[in-house]
Amino acid sequence: MTDEQNGDGNHADQHKGEEVQSGRSARKRGPKAAPPKVAPPKPVRLTSFSPDDADRHLMNYRRSSGDQSSDRHFRITRSLVVAARLWRKVANERIKPLNQTMARWETLFHVAYSGADLTQSELARMINVEGPTMVRMLDSLARDGLIDREQSAQDRRVTVNRITPAGEKAIQEIMAITNDLRGEILEDIEPERLAVTYEVLSQILKRLGQMR
Repeated sequence: MTDEQNGDGNHADQHKGEEVQSGRSARKRGPKAAPPKVAPPKPVRLTSFSPDDADRHLMNYRRSSGDQSSDRHFRITRSLVVAARLWRKVANERIKPLNQTMARWETLFHVAYSGADLTQSELARMINVEGPTMVRMLDSLARDGLIDREQSAQDRRVTVNRITPAGEKAIQEIMAITNDLRGEILEDIEPERLAVTYEVLSQILKRLGQMR
C-alpha cells in the first residue's frame, strides 16, 4: 500500500471517527426528551344524600332480596342517620378555624351545663362513646385549659370535670357559628312543622333510650 493510499485510509478513518463523535455530541447536546404527560388527579366529588337516592337504593334492594317491609319506615330512619352525619360534617367544617370539633363542643357543653360534677364514665354514657375515647377527649380539653380535672371530694378514686372560663368562651364561640348554621338549615320551614318534627324526634330518642 502506498503512503498516499495509507493517508487516504487514515483520513477516512479520522473522518468516520469525527462523524461518530459528532453524533454522540449531538445526542448529548440535543434537547432532552419531554417527560411523559401525567393526567392531573380528578377532583373528588362528594355526593350528598337525597330522597331519590334512598328510593333508588331501596328499589334495588327489594329486587334483590324480596323484602317487602315498610318503605316509609326505611326512608325515615335513613334520613335521620344521614342528616345527623351531614350535620356533624358541615358543623365541623364551620368551626374548624377555632381548632374545635363538635365532639369537643358536646363534651364541654355537658360539663358546663349539666348542673353536676360529671365523671368520665357519666360523660361517656351521655355522649355514647367508649371510655378510653372519653379519657383522651378530657385529657385534651384539660391540656388546652378548657376544663379542670380534680379528685372528687366524696370519693378520691373518682375524677370529676369542671368547666373553666376558657371553656365557657369556647362554647360561646362554637354556639355563635352553629346557631347561624341552624338558621340556614331551618329558616324556611314553618314553625308548626318544626314543632311536629321535634315531637316525633323526641319520641324516637325516648324509645331508643329504652332499648339500650
